[in-house]
Amino acid sequence: MSRGPADSPAGAARHVDAISLLRRWQAPDPRQGRLREAFLEHLLAHPDGTDRGCDAGHITVGVAVLDRARAHVLLTHHRKMGRWAQLGGHCEPGDPTLAAAARREAVEESGIPDLEVAGTPLRLDRYHARCGGRDLPHLDVQFTATAPPGAVPEPVPGGDEARWFPVGALPASADEGTRALVRHALAVGTPG
Repeated sequence: MSRGPADSPAGAARHVDAISLLRRWQAPDPRQGRLREAFLEHLLAHPDGTDRGCDAGHITVGVAVLDRARAHVLLTHHRKMGRWAQLGGHCEPGDPTLAAAARREAVEESGIPDLEVAGTPLRLDRYHARCGGRDLPHLDVQFTATAPPGAVPEPVPGGDEARWFPVGALPASADEGTRALVRHALAVGTPG
């Protein structure tokens, strides 16, 4: 059962932001348009839909971090999932917007403070993942970011490893969702 936009005033603002952001977002194709509608339906039905405690699943954020030359992408090795993936994760109580959550997650997981994160989503993805001991839908709103020249990833101590990979040679364990995000990030240009 949904609790309401419950985690904080920022959580309520984030919920409103997510609805507004998705309503304004121009889906690049019909499949993305259907995901956009499903994400909006979820948010309208669940005032806590951006909170990880939402019983029906929740909005998450993903970030494709590229170098300035757009030749390399920064991935993180998720130990729990046993694979390389884009940066990102759950919204936290202090995140007032989805873009702010994306920036916080990317900076935390990369250790690179000067990332330029786009304010508009690039694409959407839906998948199931273990969360709080349950298999829940994760409705991932995905952004792009650009790292400053010479940026070296330094994740927080105890965090997952982060490493640059050539965009044309992603690790074998990267799933199709990560590969699609990288392809789309390369196709649209730099964040803005």
